[in-house]
Amino acid sequence: MPLLLKESEVRELLSMEDGVTLVEEAHKLDAEGQVVLAPRMALPLGGEVGTYRIMAAALPGMSTFGLKTLTGVPGHRQPELTYFTILVFDGDTGGFQAILPAGHITRTRTGAAGGVAVKHLARADAKTLGVFGAGVQARAQVAAIRVVRDIEQVKVFDVVPEAANKFVNDLRGDGVDASVVDSSEEAVVGSDIVTTATTSKEPIIHGAWLEPGIHINGVGANSPGKKELAPSVYARGHVVVDYKEQVLMEAGDLMAAIESGEFSEADIAGELGEVIAGTKPGRNSDDAITVFKSVGVAYQDIATAAYVYRKAVDRGMGEEIDLKG
Repeated sequence: MPLLLKESEVRELLSMEDGVTLVEEAHKLDAEGQVVLAPRMALPLGGEVGTYRIMAAALPGMSTFGLKTLTGVPGHRQPELTYFTILVFDGDTGGFQAILPAGHITRTRTGAAGGVAVKHLARADAKTLGVFGAGVQARAQVAAIRVVRDIEQVKVFDVVPEAANKFVNDLRGDGVDASVVDSSEEAVVGSDIVTTATTSKEPIIHGAWLEPGIHINGVGANSPGKKELAPSVYARGHVVVDYKEQVLMEAGDLMAAIESGEFSEADIAGELGEVIAGTKPGRNSDDAITVFKSVGVAYQDIATAAYVYRKAVDRGMGEEIDLKG
């Protein structure tokens, strides 16, 4: 019978280390032609409800397929409600296997993608991290990057100082040398890695600030109206994306860079999976400026959810639901 899992159970079953491993493998399978990805559907709901999205993927190499639904309700989410869900199916029989809440999965896989990008694109000796944002996704980005690099210093910039201070205090409690910086430029200059996880509608990083050897993860601008990286950042960078087709339709700052003429679709060096598989170039020198642009891909969700389901079965967790009774 299908399994129903709670968010608390998903959190117990899925670590960031798991997420990094799963997302890396899913991207590699995609580069090897072992993933089938459906176009992402967005259904406007009107009013303040926002947009309903459906993302679906099949991963025959992992014997799984499924779909994720999410409802975007900007600024109006209620903590007691569920906005992200995933349905998991058996890739061998086609049978329905599980219903999972996908809040923790979404946070983890998005953070993990940033961690995988850092693993393959940042300098091996990168130790200083600049972070834009202090919310849930910024925290996930830092957690994932710490899985793949020995980070010695974290600099946090956020337009809400109280949020930045809380984030820094939490990092210090975890043994990290962390501090709040007063400007966006300060978060970039002197950093080996920079990650952006904001909802900004105007560029917050500019190409003139980039020093040789820096790596940037652009995570927050996942819709046409959002912008984090200025066109000059793309113009100076070796740019790798998570999924080219989606990025060209949804990444507001990359789209703006192309519209400005400072960057072009042909300038995209490749997808992250291609870099992992060795078919497209990643970092080619310690002085190279690398940029990873991410909008999220369904196979990240399905690979992660299938792992959680199988782990739950092994541990006897979750509630079986009889849909045929």
